[in-house]
Amino acid sequence: MFIRIYRNLFHSHLKEIPFIIFLSFFLTFVIARSYIYITNRDILEFFPFIDYINIRGIHVHHLSWGIIILAVTGFLALSETKPFQHRRVAIFYGIGLGLTFDEFAIWLRLQDDYYARLSYDAVIFISLLFLNIIYFPGFWSRTGKKLYKLATRKIH
Repeated sequence: MFIRIYRNLFHSHLKEIPFIIFLSFFLTFVIARSYIYITNRDILEFFPFIDYINIRGIHVHHLSWGIIILAVTGFLALSETKPFQHRRVAIFYGIGLGLTFDEFAIWLRLQDDYYARLSYDAVIFISLLFLNIIYFPGFWSRTGKKLYKLATRKIH
């Protein structure tokens, strides 16, 4: 049943990879946001390992891990990656995007504000962008060609 649903949603490899990126991006955002909520509210204080990562007194934001993951997956995507590895690279790319854009407001404003609306707006924008890439590629291709023709048409 799941295989049939999967095949119906992604009848081509071109839709599969963006969906994998989107899904891992969105799940990572939800997990990271939940982690921040749990640690800031001391909900699970009986779990001492659930806390911020500090190295020599410096709070390492998960944005940093996201950038490292994006750098590695970018390198892997540009190097000679075998087709069967594309799904794994897509998963890690989505995780890197999720960790990075969960703290979008922090790296844009350089202020330690986890709950700024700017981060949520960025995640919504990226989600909508991926959903358009996945489900409406023909529409955007046709629209882009029409806009290009309008923009390059000579005025007589």
